Amino acid sequence: MIETKLAPHPRQIKLTGQKMPRPKSARVRLETDDEIAARDAARLVDDLLDIAGIDARIGAGAGAEIVLRIDPADQQPEGYRLEIAAGKIELVGTDATGLFYAGQTLLQCLTLGSPEAVELCEINDWPEYKVRELMVDPGRAPFSMPLLKRVVRIMARLKLNSLHLHLNDDQLNGLRYDNLPIGAENPWAISIDQLRQLVVYARKYHVQVVPEIEAWGHAGSVVYHYPELSGGPGMWGGASFGMGDELYELLEKMLDEVVPVLEEECFVHLGLDEARWATLPSVPEARKDDYTPERHVGRLYDLLAKVADRHGRRAKMRVWADHGGRPVPEEIAAEVIVEPWMYMECRRERIVEKLQQWGGAGKPPMMLGAGMSGRHPQGAYGATRIWCQEAVGIPNVEGVDICLWESNDVAGRLVGIFGGADYAWTPETPFVEQADNEFRERLNCEMMFRMKNFQSVFTDADPAAIRADAGFEAFRGFYITGPLAGRPVAPTVTGKQPLPEAEFGE
Repeated sequence: MIETKLAPHPRQIKLTGQKMPRPKSARVRLETDDEIAARDAARLVDDLLDIAGIDARIGAGAGAEIVLRIDPADQQPEGYRLEIAAGKIELVGTDATGLFYAGQTLLQCLTLGSPEAVELCEINDWPEYKVRELMVDPGRAPFSMPLLKRVVRIMARLKLNSLHLHLNDDQLNGLRYDNLPIGAENPWAISIDQLRQLVVYARKYHVQVVPEIEAWGHAGSVVYHYPELSGGPGMWGGASFGMGDELYELLEKMLDEVVPVLEEECFVHLGLDEARWATLPSVPEARKDDYTPERHVGRLYDLLAKVADRHGRRAKMRVWADHGGRPVPEEIAAEVIVEPWMYMECRRERIVEKLQQWGGAGKPPMMLGAGMSGRHPQGAYGATRIWCQEAVGIPNVEGVDICLWESNDVAGRLVGIFGGADYAWTPETPFVEQADNEFRERLNCEMMFRMKNFQSVFTDADPAAIRADAGFEAFRGFYITGPLAGRPVAPTVTGKQPLPEAEFGE
C-alpha cells in the first residue's frame, strides 16, 4: 500500500481501494496568481517528467488533469489536501508552501507504488511543528556549497523548512568573512557572498537559513585568530571566550557581515553551549560583578537588535540551554528562543525532564534539540522520535532541530534525517507501535526500507552523489577518508590543546 512508503507519513489518508493506470501525460492548471505557487508549479512540471516520467505541461496538453490552487481556509499553515481520482488530480494548499508540499507528496504517490497503476486516495495533511529544522556542522567538518544546496533539496522533499548552520566551533570556521581573518585558514569555508546565495537558494525550496555564531563556548577556531579573547578552556576542552568589551566589539563585526545577507525576518543562533565563565584582563576587579551569564545573554540580545536594525532586519535570537539551564533576563525572556538538547534515545527520562523544565504555558519559547551526536554514525533518530512525541501539545514549542553533529557524512547518516523528518511532521506515525519492542529492529528495518525506496526515486538523496559533493569525509576537524586521512582540515584544529573525551552522550 502506498501510504506505507510516503515520507513524511501524512496525518490523514483515505484509500478508495481503486486504482487508475499511471498517466503518461498530464495538463496542469494553476488556479492562483501567487508568484511563488507559479514558480513551484513550473518546478513540479519538470519533476513530473524527470522523476515520474509523465509529460506534463501547464495550461496545455492531454492526459490526466492536475489542478493546483490555494485555499487559506482549507487547512492549517503549510497544510494541504491531495485528491487522486480517475482522470483528475487536485492539489489544494493552505498557502504556497502547503501547495509545494502537496506536490512533493504527489510525486511520491506516482513513483513509490506500482509502476503500472496509481492508487486513488484523498490525503489531508499538515505539520505538527512549525519549525522542522536540520542542523549541519561546518564548525567540525567541510560543507561545500554543492553539498549544502543538495541538503536543501533533500530537506524540501522531506518537508523540512529550516537549515541551521553551526558555522564555527573549536575546530573550524565554516564561514570566511570579508573584513576579518576568520575562516581564511579553512579551504572549505563558504564566503559571505556564498551564504547570501544559499539564503536565496534555500528560500526557493521553502527553507530558511539560520546561521549560528558561537558567542561564548566552543570558540577555539575564533580564539586562534584572537588569542587575547580567550577566557580559558571550554567544558570539554577547547576554548571559551572571556567576557569584556573587546569580545562584544568582535561579535558586532561578525554580525555586521552575517545579518545583511539574511532574510528580512530571520533567526540568528548565538550558541552559548558548554562554556566556562571568565572575564578578560581588561575588566577591572570592581566591575567584574557587572558581568554574569544572564547579563551576557542580555547584551547579546541588544547587540543583535542593534545590528539587525542597522541593516533593516528583524532578527530573533536563539541560544542553547546548556546542561544546567540558560538564565535569560526576565524582560527579554519571551523574545529569546532557548534550545535544550539530548541525542540519546536511552535517556528518555532526561528528555522528559527537559520538557518539564522548559515547556509549558507562559514559559519562554523553546526549540527541541534532537538528532544525532557525533557518536551516532549510523544516523540515529530515536531521540528525535521521543522529543517530537512527548512535546505534542506543549504551547511554547517553536519546533524541532534535527542535529547532525561533528561530521559531513550526510549519506551515511541520512536515515537520522529521514526518520527525524517523519516524526517532526507526524509524531504518531503508524510505525510507532514498532518503536518499543526490545530491539527496535522492526522499526529500524521499516525506516530503512522506506528511505531506500525514497532514494531510488529522488536522486538528490543518492549516496554516491552526496559523497561526491562532500569531498573527503571529516570528523571533528580531521579527514578520515582519502589521501589526507588523519590530517587536520585547517590549522585551527590543532592550534590549541587537544579536546578530552566528553561524558558519553553529552
